[in-house]
Amino acid sequence: MKLAKVFSNGMVLQRQKPVYIWGESQPNQMVRAEIQGKSAEVMADETGHFCLKIEPLEASASEMLQVSDGIETMTLEDIAIGEVYIAGGQSNMEFPLRYEKYHEQVMGLDDDELRFFDVPKKFYEEQDSDFDYSAVGRWRRATSEENLGYFSAVAFYFAKEIREKVGVPVGIIGCNWGGTYSCAWMDQDTVERVGKPWMEKWEKSVEGKDMEQFWAERKADPQSDAGKPCLSPFDQVVLPRTPSMEEIGKAMMDMAQKGLESMSPEALAEQKKALGLDENASLQEMMAKTMEAYRIEYVDARTMPGILYEHMVKQIAPFSARGVLWYQGESDDVPGLQSLYTDMMKGLVSDWRKLWKDEALPFFEVQLPGWRDWMMQTNLDYATIRRCQEEAAKTVDGLYMASIADVGEEHDIHPKDKRTVGHRLALLARKYLYGEDILCEAPRPEGIKREGDTIRIKMAYAKEGLEIAGDSINACQCLRMAEKFLIRLW
Repeated sequence: MKLAKVFSNGMVLQRQKPVYIWGESQPNQMVRAEIQGKSAEVMADETGHFCLKIEPLEASASEMLQVSDGIETMTLEDIAIGEVYIAGGQSNMEFPLRYEKYHEQVMGLDDDELRFFDVPKKFYEEQDSDFDYSAVGRWRRATSEENLGYFSAVAFYFAKEIREKVGVPVGIIGCNWGGTYSCAWMDQDTVERVGKPWMEKWEKSVEGKDMEQFWAERKADPQSDAGKPCLSPFDQVVLPRTPSMEEIGKAMMDMAQKGLESMSPEALAEQKKALGLDENASLQEMMAKTMEAYRIEYVDARTMPGILYEHMVKQIAPFSARGVLWYQGESDDVPGLQSLYTDMMKGLVSDWRKLWKDEALPFFEVQLPGWRDWMMQTNLDYATIRRCQEEAAKTVDGLYMASIADVGEEHDIHPKDKRTVGHRLALLARKYLYGEDILCEAPRPEGIKREGDTIRIKMAYAKEGLEIAGDSINACQCLRMAEKFLIRLW
């Protein structure tokens, strides 16, 4: 008998909602589970798969789960019952606490009831056996600097605040991967229906390729070696601060050179031949040729619609959770595709709610902040994506949006302040899930009128009015030919 990887000693289960336990046993074998005096049983199907549903549990610091199929019994211990959240998205959700702007202020935390599980980053079935994944797919506790360093920084600050305000154990399940499209996290059928241009983009990228060979080559793709969180030399350069292009270029060349130097003479000779180089070609020539081939020919397997939905999201569904934190959209800034984000977000929310067997599963999305450029990327049309994120929050019940327009950094796509992001997400949850009477929404215009030479904009969620942080407003403009208006906000 085997349980899904997310079930292990030290996990956190959701309180006050049905709990699902699943895994594999012998075909047609009766499986029984018991925890906190409540039990459930179900017969495994013809393939041996089973999924049990246990009635809601109450908050607890330590419980024991027993699962038996009549042949063997598994006992999991030190299980906390409290609040569970899924932390989904791309690099700004993945961004580890060890690199965050204020991390030194919290690295001394010792809280056994704040825990984190990171879903193994996979886009093909055998990936976690082809490479070393021993450092991921485990529950970690906020009891040491080493463990805290692995936490998603955004999710950590969110969880810490919820823990302090609600007073029960909190678990975070990180299901994220930098540089990924929204379509990768959705059911492929949904993408076909609401975001067909994303399907066409993928199909064009692999047009003419031998797909059997393409997937076989992924076993030698450095990107497939994704089982070492926080340890990428590239991340160590670009995440703690905003380096110059010269520093980034040097770091990339150093990494490439170390990789080539680690190859055997036979492998080097074979690689030179494959690149069309002479056997006496230098490492620098090899690196230049490799990078050129990479830019021209490389197809990121993670851009395939549905790929991470199949290999990551489904690994943790329907693990009962209070809600989902979602910080993604940067990679969807693709010419002509930005305006699809409203429908993509609606489709993603619907897909995940179906997987979790919870049609009202709350989602808390982060609205992208502004930025100008980073490395070889520029902000093409974040404004449209932000508008789409707001539109989705307005039209999907149970989808709430946190604005972080003031947190962005002009020359970095990864803002270093994640504490503010986590706090604003927590404010939303505290009001809409836990019933606190607090201000949690960003100010937004809800009316405008002209009075002579004055334009009055009425703002919602602004209490007694807006205040200027500083001496002047530097980013507010109202232009009309040959006329000037005074803008007042209240």
